[in-house]
Amino acid sequence: MKLGVEINKIKSIENLKIDLPVEKGLYAITGQNGSGKSTLVMAASTVFFNMRMNDYFGFTDQDSYVKFSLNGGTRSWTKNSNNRWTMNSNGNMSIKGFYEGSVIFGTRFRNTSFHILSKLDRIERSKLDAADDFIKENLGKILHNNPSYYEKLLKINNRDAGPDIQFSGDIFYYEKQGRRVSQFHMSTGENLLISVLHSINLRNNDRASLSKPCILFLDEIELALHPSSLKRLVAFLTEISKIYNYAIYFSTHSIELIGAIKPDNIFFLERHADGSLEMLNPCYPAYATRILYDHSGYDYIFLVEDDLAKEVINRLLREHGLLSSKLVHVLPCGGYTNVIELAREVVNSNLVGKTSTISIILDGDVKAEAQKYIADNGVSNNIPLNYLPIESLEKYLKSKLHDRIDHKLFRHLNDFIFHQVSLTEIVEKYKVEIDVSKDKNGKKFYKRIDDELRNRGKSRSDLVEMVVQHLMTEKSPELEKTVEYLKRQLAT
Repeated sequence: MKLGVEINKIKSIENLKIDLPVEKGLYAITGQNGSGKSTLVMAASTVFFNMRMNDYFGFTDQDSYVKFSLNGGTRSWTKNSNNRWTMNSNGNMSIKGFYEGSVIFGTRFRNTSFHILSKLDRIERSKLDAADDFIKENLGKILHNNPSYYEKLLKINNRDAGPDIQFSGDIFYYEKQGRRVSQFHMSTGENLLISVLHSINLRNNDRASLSKPCILFLDEIELALHPSSLKRLVAFLTEISKIYNYAIYFSTHSIELIGAIKPDNIFFLERHADGSLEMLNPCYPAYATRILYDHSGYDYIFLVEDDLAKEVINRLLREHGLLSSKLVHVLPCGGYTNVIELAREVVNSNLVGKTSTISIILDGDVKAEAQKYIADNGVSNNIPLNYLPIESLEKYLKSKLHDRIDHKLFRHLNDFIFHQVSLTEIVEKYKVEIDVSKDKNGKKFYKRIDDELRNRGKSRSDLVEMVVQHLMTEKSPELEKTVEYLKRQLAT
């Protein structure tokens, strides 16, 4: 199940349509500065968050809107004849969640003046209650790897502060070594994380039905957290998402965050020179971050397009004994243009140091396009380039399961993955419901395969493993040519 989102004329986004999965797990929305990540996350959160649109989005045109669709229901924010934002719903749009944004637009201290903050800073101790253990223990665990670090974490609710102190939500305090520190004087990391944990705790407690979709949007939380704390936060959120069926979205630049998320769950906003936006998904961490510093120290780095190519190369390296006394890394980057541009950046910026040898291996079906792209864009970096005898996973599956059926592969996948809804049924529905002539890249066919994988609790990696095993048993002459290429590169 996916939440359809369309954003029109909101801040830097002219028009963008995106389908966001609501299945449990961690997701990343990333892109270059100014690409619209924060705007996308903020706008998407209005599906459950009745925010003050003018405060969050500033001046917008009369025809600006945000529209949603989920499971047959729709919801939209549009502007009426008085140029005021109005929300309309049609059908069942049963979804929960929360949004935590920047210091300016987050949930901390919303609608609270400095005068009120000052009064809360001096509130009587008797009015404070113990904070929930969930918040106290996870705050200490994530920030200090010690669940007992914040031994006394306290809070006050707006109902208990008194009639002369008006604020929204809860305010937190901790006591340490005889001193009380209010939330207003905590570090940015403590402040942000308390807000996130408090919101999660509220969602945990009202999860009457775990089948109801719940999305948590977190905008650039890495700005306030040390990398070690960020890694512990990722581990915590991974566990929470499984227990409570949360889809957790990060808007982020962080390699620590993006590197922990599988390519299927990474959405990269690419802003082109003409101002248009393109959403790349799946996207690989190397391309999303455009940083290879964590891959330095390898003797050889092979840049490939996707996870299928990576698994093929890794299997060939192992089975032919090519890893002896060498540190080799195979790095998927996305489409062939991504690979070529990343390789150019590696050379121009010396991202991996002088000790690493870089090579490119592209899918076999893009040879003509890649050579034209290299010529048209003046790419001349002398990086060795070769091609696999296979296409992308999407094209390969369409070719072998629909166009010219490989019966051995068809039976193998059908027997071990597609138990409840057979491959035959998926293919027949695809033929009836899709104009096959317009699906040359196989993405529409693969979407049907992927939907059934998700329904069965399987993943793309399960599919890749079986496809690679099939390729290896076939022992094609083209694979042998790739082995010879690898041998030549690793001998340099």
